[in-house]
Amino acid sequence: MKQILREYLAELREREELDAILPDLLSELGFHVYSRPQRGTTQHGVDIAAVGRDPEDGLRKLYLFSVKRGDLTRQDWDQGDQALRPSLNQIRDAYIPTKIPRKYAGLPIVICLVFGGGVREQIQLEVRNFIRTNTTDAITYEEWDGDKLAGLLLGGLLRERVLPPALQTSFRKAVALVDEPDVAYRHFSDLVSRLTREIPAKPVGRVRAARQLSICCWVMFVWGRSAGNIEAAYRAAELAMLNVWRLTAPSIGAKTAEITALNAVLGQLVGLHLTVSSELIDQKVTPLVENRDALATAVGGTGLDVNLALFDLLGRIATLGLWSVWLSMRNQQPIEEVNRIADHYIAVGLSMIEQNSALTLPVSDEQTTSVALFLQLWSRGSSERGDIRPWLRSMSRRLRHALALKRGYTTCKSAYRELLAHPVDSSDAYFREATAASTLIPLLVIWAGALREDDVVAQIAEVKGRYLQHCTLQLWTVDDSSEAHIYINDDQHGRAIMDLPVSDPSTIVAVLEEVAQKYGDLATLSAIKADWWPLVLTACRHWRLPVPTEFYSSILADAFSTS
Repeated sequence: MKQILREYLAELREREELDAILPDLLSELGFHVYSRPQRGTTQHGVDIAAVGRDPEDGLRKLYLFSVKRGDLTRQDWDQGDQALRPSLNQIRDAYIPTKIPRKYAGLPIVICLVFGGGVREQIQLEVRNFIRTNTTDAITYEEWDGDKLAGLLLGGLLRERVLPPALQTSFRKAVALVDEPDVAYRHFSDLVSRLTREIPAKPVGRVRAARQLSICCWVMFVWGRSAGNIEAAYRAAELAMLNVWRLTAPSIGAKTAEITALNAVLGQLVGLHLTVSSELIDQKVTPLVENRDALATAVGGTGLDVNLALFDLLGRIATLGLWSVWLSMRNQQPIEEVNRIADHYIAVGLSMIEQNSALTLPVSDEQTTSVALFLQLWSRGSSERGDIRPWLRSMSRRLRHALALKRGYTTCKSAYRELLAHPVDSSDAYFREATAASTLIPLLVIWAGALREDDVVAQIAEVKGRYLQHCTLQLWTVDDSSEAHIYINDDQHGRAIMDLPVSDPSTIVAVLEEVAQKYGDLATLSAIKADWWPLVLTACRHWRLPVPTEFYSSILADAFSTS
């Protein structure tokens, strides 16, 4: 375990990775962290400042941390303004005389040189001479290298009484198998399940569990990045966010140190999720979206594999866009900036749709979630966003053609083996079983209707009357039991809205609005009440749940009222 953590720490970047984890580690070890890393402010060499007791002599001391990534090389030591030696000089010459809070002014000072790796041999003598020369009765120095940090993690955040041997085994397997995402995710999911099976009654227990998940997620990401495969890290970050929210929800509204700590951990996990998503979408996907079938070729495998992967990717683009929009709004960015962010990811998604024919029609009705998520993102764009209507038209045409041939049509089945064999035959019995229900069709109808695509509505109504008279058209929303289950998907919940009149989209939307007004269960979800609404959409994407109708019904109702 210590070797895993040591290698993980050595791979962490300096900003927003190593310096993001260290404050939680210090808090868990009993330090009071009064200054954390900040952007856009002069720090005078200090990345983190904390007060705690020295384990050797028991004295209360002021610890000032200057953080660098990886191994400490000659360049990192004294070449350039960002090197460690100039930072240490700034601490001594500027921070200590002017920046220490008055209540800590009399404490002994420990300046800590923090780096995820070790000190390279060629500069060890220089570093130790610097420390010896500048040590005084009031100021001492300590080296916190990767080995020390890994030991502290094992002794603090990851000590055996928090992660017993059975959980350590799941963690080690998840990290070791990051290049096998399905297997790694299964082991990580087992770790999460055991760690959060029962929500601790005391907030301090929930904080500890949340920090454990955060650290484990970061390990997964760093190892996955090093291995060139961040798929397991992406899924792990989603799962951790949802479970940390479950730990946070009981304390919403409280003004305590514990809820502040839980919100900080949740914010770190959202940041990690955005980092992993951006690395996947912005760096790997976006450069390929303008090239015909480039992403489909990159996926490889069967046509089914391509279809499943590309619709999943579309849902990820939408989720990243929605989280980015939420974060910009939360940071009170101008509306022009919010629109710019939404338009960027809309453009990526529309280009991908245009250049990859696999996105013309999902093979499984379960993939309607990705369609709904992208439509949700599109609705938040500016008036300059791209046109979504060609995609609705192409899905309608493709669906009619596939149903007429009884080949390649969207099925309500979802298991991979069943989809691989679909359609088993062209018999009426199998066809009726495979198309027993649909959420895709009513979703297409109401969006097409709101966008005044009357031909699409008429075409789908014809398809329903000719081929799908037996098919139950339905949409889905949460109910009063969803708060307990939607984040971790441990039981069935929600409300199906069925028997929707496909030929009249305005009536469907009116029914959805009536359901929202009658029950209003979405507004009772803790993530909605606390204005963390992307968590609900993330849960839908992660667990393959339909997007609750309230997310789009009011948007569409406004469109119909102005038509």
